[in-house]
Amino acid sequence: MRIAKFGLVLAVAAVAVSGCAAPASNNTPEPEVTASSPAEIHDHDEDHGVPVVTWGPSTDAEVKAFAADLMLKFARPDVTERAWFDALQPHMSADYRESAQYIDPGRIPVREIHSPPVLVREQGNPMSVMAEFPTNDGLWVMSLHRSGQDEPWLITNIAPKDS
Repeated sequence: MRIAKFGLVLAVAAVAVSGCAAPASNNTPEPEVTASSPAEIHDHDEDHGVPVVTWGPSTDAEVKAFAADLMLKFARPDVTERAWFDALQPHMSADYRESAQYIDPGRIPVREIHSPPVLVREQGNPMSVMAEFPTNDGLWVMSLHRSGQDEPWLITNIAPKDS
C-alpha cells in the first residue's frame, strides 16, 4: 500500500514539474542582443531601484584629490589614536570604522607618500574605486565606495597592496 501511495506522489510531482517546463517549440523570437550605451544601462537600472551613478570627466581628479587628502591623514604616526580616528572617521564606511577604531597610528609603517594615487577601477562600476599609493613601505591601496551619485565616497579599507 505504501509503495502505491509513493508511486502516486511521484506521478503527481512529475506532472507538476513538467507543467513548469518551457514548451518544446517556442515561436516567440529571442530579443536581439546589441551593445548598449552606459546611459541605456543606467536608465534600465533605475527602473529596478538601482541608483543612477556615472563616472564623469572630473571624477578622476576629484577622487584622486580626496584619496590623497585621506592618505595624508592616515599616515600620521605622531598623532594620538583619538585624533587620528577623529580625522578619518567621517570618511569611513561603517564596517571599516568598526575595525579602524583599534588602529594605532604609531604602528602604521607608512611615513611618506611618494606621488599622487593611481586609480584602479572595474570598468562600468562608477561606485567603487581603489587608489594605489607608492609609499616608503611599498604600494598601499585605499578602497573607496559610494552608494549613489551625490553620496560621499567612503573608505572601505586601507592596506598594503600585497596583503
